[in-house]
Amino acid sequence: MKKIRSFNISFRQLRLNNILKLSYNKQGVKKSDEGKFKEALEYFTKAIELDPKDSLSYFNRATIQMQTGNIPAARSDFKLSASCGELVLS
Repeated sequence: MKKIRSFNISFRQLRLNNILKLSYNKQGVKKSDEGKFKEALEYFTKAIELDPKDSLSYFNRATIQMQTGNIPAARSDFKLSASCGELVLS
């Protein structure tokens, strides 16, 4: 019984994290549209902290990095965005 309960809590937490990540992305886009790039970066970074394999969050952050002139950071985030979900073949 405890394993099922633990699984339910973990599954619930994953769903909540996903909802929160999407909310952070939405807020980041909103701040970007308002020209508040520093705040937008903070929201996209929070989304990445929740899901380090989310290509959308990296892509969104990279576009802000480009707009603010931080080309090395943008390049890094674009690479991370592209590598999310790629299969590693051995």
